Amino acid sequence: MKELRAYQYNHFISAPIDLVYECLHKDKHVLKWNTMIVEHIYEGSEDEITAGSTFISKQKLGKKIYTLDAEVLVHEPPYKIAMKTVTNEGTSFTRYQLVESDNGTELSVEASLIPKNVYYSIVGRLTLWLSKFVFLEQYEAFIQYVYDQQKRNLSPRPTKTKQ
Repeated sequence: MKELRAYQYNHFISAPIDLVYECLHKDKHVLKWNTMIVEHIYEGSEDEITAGSTFISKQKLGKKIYTLDAEVLVHEPPYKIAMKTVTNEGTSFTRYQLVESDNGTELSVEASLIPKNVYYSIVGRLTLWLSKFVFLEQYEAFIQYVYDQQKRNLSPRPTKTKQ
């Protein structure tokens, strides 16, 4: 079956690539901006993830929670991350690329699906356009989260005064 693009998102973020990457990749951040992710369950530590690592991703869509086996295909911090999950409908891919510049970071996201069979290929072609609304909301929340983290990191820390 042919790979169907579900969504593509590009956005320039006026923040350093390391901050953007951390907010995109680390669960302590992801769980705050991505309302679809319930939790990730790793065999080892989240910090041990490399290309070829697998983990369980619990995701919420509407009122239903899905448990998905995920595999990291590409992991080149802080520039690229690609993952795949296999569902009843087929194989889904999510690819992230970050490009650093003097003024910030260009974020590119692509989500796609290789349908399991002809039925899911037809259904996918008819409904994948709806996913852009769900993804757009998540990535707009991500952008705001990065800016909030950047402000938090740049804000002077309160100092303790002796009493």
